[in-house]
Amino acid sequence: MLFFLMSAVTADALTCRFCGKEISGRYVEYRTNTKYLVVCADCNQRLPRCDACRLPTAAQNLLLYKGEHLCSDCAKEAKYCSVCDRRIQGRYVVLKESGNIYCQSCYDALPKCSVCGKPVRPLELDRSTGVCLECLKKLPRCAACGKPIIGSFYRFQFVEGTYCSDCMNNRPKCYTCGAPVGDRYWKFQDGREICDQCNRRAVIDAGQVRKIMQETEQLVGRLLGLKTEQPYTLHVEPLNNSSSLIIGAIKKTFNSDSPLNGSELGLFRRANNQSDIYLLYGLPPEILYETAAHEYAHAWQAENCPLDQSSELREGFAQWVATEILRNKGFKIALEKLEAREDSPYGTGYQRIKHVYQNVGRAQLLDYVKKARR
Repeated sequence: MLFFLMSAVTADALTCRFCGKEISGRYVEYRTNTKYLVVCADCNQRLPRCDACRLPTAAQNLLLYKGEHLCSDCAKEAKYCSVCDRRIQGRYVVLKESGNIYCQSCYDALPKCSVCGKPVRPLELDRSTGVCLECLKKLPRCAACGKPIIGSFYRFQFVEGTYCSDCMNNRPKCYTCGAPVGDRYWKFQDGREICDQCNRRAVIDAGQVRKIMQETEQLVGRLLGLKTEQPYTLHVEPLNNSSSLIIGAIKKTFNSDSPLNGSELGLFRRANNQSDIYLLYGLPPEILYETAAHEYAHAWQAENCPLDQSSELREGFAQWVATEILRNKGFKIALEKLEAREDSPYGTGYQRIKHVYQNVGRAQLLDYVKKARR
């Protein structure tokens, strides 16, 4: 802003901007980028000033805002710091994402939120994460440790919740669903660690496991027409050194296992004219039905299919039998999970069998798996 103090002797007839009188003596001339004022000495002395532009202003035209008296033009143009709430004079910073404005002093002096980048007072910053309280409310929480997640995170298909990198790398994984366990989890006598959610639905009682196996056998016979002639022995097993050795030995010969997240859930064995089905106790009902159907399908295959049948055909058919039981029982999530598998031979084999079934129907599918080898 520029202003000049001038004498009336050298000026043509001038009129004061405020009192409207012709100036006959000393006066002040103000020039800014947007204003030009001529003010008589009397008005210049008695009128209040705008706290921003410092120009004389009629009292009725001054606005009181945040402790300052501002003219209407300055009130419209005034910018206030989002932290100290003072009118900004000089340089300032605008955050593009939020549009918030900060005076240079606050921006330089205060810590910045590690998420949104805005400067905040120390009391408004979570020290453990370096995140402002506003962002802290919006951050996802780790389903295992409960802490807010900053940066990368992990999700499991068909498992609720989001997990932080620290829990993924350092916490035990649930034997059933594969997700990191929380602060409250369960450890079975056989060493399996189970998350609280899976444990709430685990079938522990061996008698109940046997009932599920019996129901599954009946459903497979009624829905799909599969019935074994030779009886089998059902073993409801814990996971221990003995059962692990049995599984390892069987895997070297004709066998089938049903893995979930790389874990053993069940197994069928045929040796010396004796059939055995192993089911792991402590699994959720839908996994028990799936595993029971899968292993019973292998028992039927042992009586009806070529012994040298490829693993893709063998496992794919057993998976198809399991899907039909899951569908009948209404276990939608378990069904979606099984159908989404892409691994070999389970996922690839199932897609192959499903394609045959959709094209020729159940009866011809059974004829196909009784004869096909590759």
